[in-house]
Amino acid sequence: MTFDIREDRLNSLQDTQITIKEFIEEVLAEDNRGAFTAIAPWLVEFHQQDGGSPVASDIKIADAEYNFTTHSGKVKLAYKVSVTFGCADIFRTDDYAETSNFTIDPQKNKMTLFITDQLLRDTVDEF
Repeated sequence: MTFDIREDRLNSLQDTQITIKEFIEEVLAEDNRGAFTAIAPWLVEFHQQDGGSPVASDIKIADAEYNFTTHSGKVKLAYKVSVTFGCADIFRTDDYAETSNFTIDPQKNKMTLFITDQLLRDTVDEF
């Protein structure tokens, strides 16, 4: 997923006026938190095997690190997943976190967040 970066925010990061965590929070909070809404379905994919109807919410930046030389880093996304099991009348909410890589392209003012697909183990791997 690629997000636009305002040049003034990029300058603030490069001048160390804000931390990488603050920078990412600001980038993702643009457009009425639309980025968090776009990220939620990717995070739900990690919980499809849990059953029920998982919904990701309350997505926050828990931590982040950035390498100014390579323009890349890692971000830890903390979020809640609510699962409903309608037939059993069970509703549960749990806290989770996923770490994703990201890159910043300072020439194009873009940040790309790589939310990897969940790794599914094949039965071949068990032997």
